[in-house]
Amino acid sequence: MSYTIEITRSVVSYRTPMGVTPTGGRYGGEWMEGENRLIEQPLTVCEAYDEGDAEWWEGDVIAWAIDRIDQAGVTEPSIYPISDAIPEHAWLHGRYEDPYEGDSKVTETSVRLTGDWSPQQRAEIFHKVSCL
Repeated sequence: MSYTIEITRSVVSYRTPMGVTPTGGRYGGEWMEGENRLIEQPLTVCEAYDEGDAEWWEGDVIAWAIDRIDQAGVTEPSIYPISDAIPEHAWLHGRYEDPYEGDSKVTETSVRLTGDWSPQQRAEIFHKVSCL
């Protein structure tokens, strides 16, 4: 069986670019009213459950997934309420604002469970990692 976790991270800003004029004046940094601009291209990493993971997690693919997802820092489900069966297109989301730049530099992360996960396994994982 193929159990995969897709983790996608991108860095965005919710403010217009800042700059300095030739005379030393500053401009930009205005709130974009919910829009964002991409600072770093999205990067997707796929983690696949393998024999080493099976040995380390004693065959518990759910515990493996929860640990990997906890490390990604996502807790918000795309589907609410979380039912007993979650489709493959659903995801978990999280965001981290840079402590020095605030909403000018935000790392947004999403996680999808792809492969042979059953809708019931996805629901169990969503329930355990969700902040709801």
